[in-house]
Amino acid sequence: MSNFNSFANSLRENLQSFSNTVSQKTHELSTNIPTLAQSTQRMVQEKLGQVTDISQLPQEYLELENKVDTIKIVYEHFLQVTAVYENESYDYPKYVSESVNEFSKNMAAKVQELSKATSATEAQNILVAPGPVKEPKTLNYAMSKVALNASEYLNHSFDDPMDAKLSKVLLNYSDVQTKVAQARLQQDTQIQTKFNKVIRENLAESIARANKARKDVQSKRLQYDVARTNLQNAKPEKEAGLRVQMETLEDQFAQATEDATVVMQEVIASANFLPSLKELATAQLEYYEQSAKLMKEFISSVDSSSSDAPASKTSKTSQTSTTTDAGISLEDDDDEPLPPK
Repeated sequence: MSNFNSFANSLRENLQSFSNTVSQKTHELSTNIPTLAQSTQRMVQEKLGQVTDISQLPQEYLELENKVDTIKIVYEHFLQVTAVYENESYDYPKYVSESVNEFSKNMAAKVQELSKATSATEAQNILVAPGPVKEPKTLNYAMSKVALNASEYLNHSFDDPMDAKLSKVLLNYSDVQTKVAQARLQQDTQIQTKFNKVIRENLAESIARANKARKDVQSKRLQYDVARTNLQNAKPEKEAGLRVQMETLEDQFAQATEDATVVMQEVIASANFLPSLKELATAQLEYYEQSAKLMKEFISSVDSSSSDAPASKTSKTSQTSTTTDAGISLEDDDDEPLPPK
């Protein structure tokens, strides 16, 4: 029994000694791991050209980085332009200012309604009630509105068949412009959902994942290079610990590089830009075709209406003031009228 106790005590002592040794080595490694400040200082020195002993990344890795950067640039440059489709009034005439007038009219209407309120609850409902639906501020809606106003003005201000006809044509033109405006808004919605949204998701997910993996590689590479430099400049009694640290960081650097390579390969393989570009072009095509169709129909109706128009007063007057083949006027205020036949 005493032999067993001696063995157990000896085993406990050996385990405790081993645990202390491991703890000591772990502490040494943790205290010697390059800090963020050291890594940042190393990065600045590299940028300034003060350090040339930089660990090189594999050529395959560098090529993948270049491809990912190219995809990112294409996405971002397209979005810089196509983001305009998210601004409803991107083609609205700048010199048309209606916001102040619209606000004044809405406030005047609210005040008038409040004057008729018979209770606090009714007044509260008037205040929180949404205002009238506003027409989208687009160029085509502006064209539609100005044509409609002109049509109403001609229709109520003049009593002339030609003015009535023009009023009708302007009313038709207003309707066509409204339909074109609706087609443009439909195009904008398709581009927002089928192009811009998809591109932003790719940037926020795939490209961001690749960038995160690349940053991890850069961080591990800086730590490894700092550890190499520390080992080169170390005192003999510290070389063993610093060597273990350097080898550990070298393995982490290699693993991070391998992981980032896989991630970038996946990003490149899934980066199919053509379907998104096709959605963009399809939305534009549908808008252009619909607009062209509407405008052709309008022009055809104007041509048809013009061919059926009665002769104007000017044309009748000109017919009575024509000349003969010899250039003699059939009406001459200075001469006597021609004798009857």
